[in-house]
Amino acid sequence: MGYNTFFTGQVSVDPPLNAYEIEYLDRFSRVRHSHRATGLYVVDGADESDVVNDSEPQPGLPGYWCQWVPDPAGKTLAWDEEEKFYYAELWMAYVIDTFLKPGATVAAELAEPVPGRVYPEAFRHFTFDHVVNGVIDAEGDEEDDVWRIEVRDNAVHVVRLVTRPDYYTFDELPPQEWGTDVWDRFAAATRHNYAYVIRDGAAQEIGPAAESGFDPIEP
Repeated sequence: MGYNTFFTGQVSVDPPLNAYEIEYLDRFSRVRHSHRATGLYVVDGADESDVVNDSEPQPGLPGYWCQWVPDPAGKTLAWDEEEKFYYAELWMAYVIDTFLKPGATVAAELAEPVPGRVYPEAFRHFTFDHVVNGVIDAEGDEEDDVWRIEVRDNAVHVVRLVTRPDYYTFDELPPQEWGTDVWDRFAAATRHNYAYVIRDGAAQEIGPAAESGFDPIEP
């Protein structure tokens, strides 16, 4: 069970990642990020002695699994092709903002470490000077779940063919009990070909893609 999304394409990383960054990001993608006492950056999946709660992801992370991986030369990031990649756009922004870009979160924390948080030795070799650009197309299990991640100079944007409100929070009644008036309101609140920017761990609406400098998605 679960929901699958398939991703096509890659983003470029300039200058390329060094060997320490490649190895760390590869390991970061292969660790289940449960809630740990030692913080967000642990990549030793074999040692679970610091796990506080395995039934919830580490606070501050989009979810359990980051499935963006670098290529062997460190020039690109792409999907690892494993199933059920959730919050892909949030993970892309997290990787860039935390590990890669100038002024990245880890760079600031190395100067002023958070008490109790573990910082891998590899961080001493991170350069925090990377610029990420590129387009990755996404298609989910549902027929009209078609969207695109577009990274422009480290800023992560998303263009979605259709963005619907959440069925189960839109109205006090469940969808099976909606009348015509509620369905009309739901249709009016549904966005078509809208662009979003990922900021502070969430997607923030920009506006219609064509009016916001983004190519619309063809149905």
